[in-house]
Amino acid sequence: MNINLKINAVERISSEGEHCAFTDLIENPFDNSRKSLLCCYRRALNHISPDGVVIVCKENIDSGAKTYQRLALPSWDLRDPKFCFDGRKLIITAYAKHKDANTGAVTTKMVSYFSTTGDSWSTPHFFGHSGWWLWRITWNKDKAYGFAYNRKSQRIDLYVGNPRKQLYLQKKGAISFEKHSFGYPNESHILFDDTDKATAIVRRDADSFSAKLGVSSPPYTNWKWHDLKQYVGGPVMLSLTENTYVVAGRNWDGKSLTTAIWLLSSTDYSLKLLMTLPSKGDNSYPGLVWQDDTLYVSYYSDHIDNKTRVYLATLSGMNSLLNEVKQG
Repeated sequence: MNINLKINAVERISSEGEHCAFTDLIENPFDNSRKSLLCCYRRALNHISPDGVVIVCKENIDSGAKTYQRLALPSWDLRDPKFCFDGRKLIITAYAKHKDANTGAVTTKMVSYFSTTGDSWSTPHFFGHSGWWLWRITWNKDKAYGFAYNRKSQRIDLYVGNPRKQLYLQKKGAISFEKHSFGYPNESHILFDDTDKATAIVRRDADSFSAKLGVSSPPYTNWKWHDLKQYVGGPVMLSLTENTYVVAGRNWDGKSLTTAIWLLSSTDYSLKLLMTLPSKGDNSYPGLVWQDDTLYVSYYSDHIDNKTRVYLATLSGMNSLLNEVKQG
């Protein structure tokens, strides 16, 4: 396969902060001109410090002009914000972690904020179960779906509902070490096609460390899993054709960690490296937006001055990639 993707620009978009990381990206659903992107990320002292806040950056694609908003919960660490859009409201979900100063007891919850303009956000709403991390939510037919993981349990459970209200258990142990012998499944992304078939990619951090690709049909209580023979951290994907996907995430080549983009086939379960973005060290957790021939990728990295910053990469060549995939 000819690799047609080309990096046109890589721009730092994070505001000042010691550690800016864990991104997501969406085309602004309230901008009919399709000329603005929204990127959310965590800003804190370091990777695990308890002071995380969510920053939302709105960037004009043509001018590069940026505005910033800050979502914070005093005494709570907000981690790994993600966007989802229900057709009317744009929602940010994040993992909220609180440590009691007196007892040292740790409480975790999921938290959501919503916006109807992209310029201001609601008060926080807590949902989910303590200790379970609902990683990324996808809407389909007026319902939100997402996998939650728990390290001690070594499994992911499928939840369905509304992050502005509550999500409910749909399938316990969609992947579990107990049932499948797949160690520590965690971060994930689910996509739905026009027939309501679900396709999911799941990161793992045990035994072979290889990601899994899963498929399921309504009511999504029976999943079939395939090994991708490749580690993928913080996975996110978009559908290119019925059976091919563009995947982005953290890559490990045996020597170093980088942020990579792959082409995934759901027919032979192959994952072909398309591109490595400028990155090293503490990096990855990307977001993807596809517009015409352009692929926008948000991610973070410390490859410049060992400072952890958020970047927006602008790539061209999606039309050529799509044509090549269609031609086989």
